[in-house]
Amino acid sequence: MTKAGLSGEQAAYYPVGRASQRPQTLEPASGEHPQEVVESFHRLSTELDQVWSVLDNGAWDLEVAEPESNPDLGTLRLSSLPLLRLTEVEVHGSDLDLGLDDWGDLFVSTVLPTRLRRLGVRRTNHREFDHTLQGSWLLVAIDGPTFMVSVSGDVVESHPADPKSMATAVIEATCRDLLALLLGRPYIEAPHIRGDVKFGEAFPAAFPGP
Repeated sequence: MTKAGLSGEQAAYYPVGRASQRPQTLEPASGEHPQEVVESFHRLSTELDQVWSVLDNGAWDLEVAEPESNPDLGTLRLSSLPLLRLTEVEVHGSDLDLGLDDWGDLFVSTVLPTRLRRLGVRRTNHREFDHTLQGSWLLVAIDGPTFMVSVSGDVVESHPADPKSMATAVIEATCRDLLALLLGRPYIEAPHIRGDVKFGEAFPAAFPGP
């Protein structure tokens, strides 16, 4: 996608399509050995680092669009791609239960607001969601930002808000656990929900992760 953005071409996050390609990345191929996976990961990561390391500020502002026939993430700035890569490393590192440290502070503080701002996009691609959920959620990070997320018909809005703003439901947690809510991952401590508790608990049905 980086090379496509630099050349003004379109590129899909999953070139063959998410439904068929993503499951293949989660299972070893026939005859594939763990050492081969590690070597491939190292080689491709090095190649990606070499491409990113020479980009200037102007290049990071370039956008890459996906083909209309294969949408997934929508149009992205190149500067979003390192965050996607970091998310994969941090989240899947935890998924594999390798004894790694919990998500880093830099990852959480950077990715949480980015994910919150793109919630509308998450409802327009591959994920099934509950269309009947209409209202607003105030997501309050006790150690970070507050965002108002609302759904009215087909319109989704997500923007910074005052922690005292009125909403159908208030979901309060640490930045780390609010990000877990968005990514569909386990909490360290479950969020506290006020207002319409049932509506608050339904947030993952309106915005399914990851």
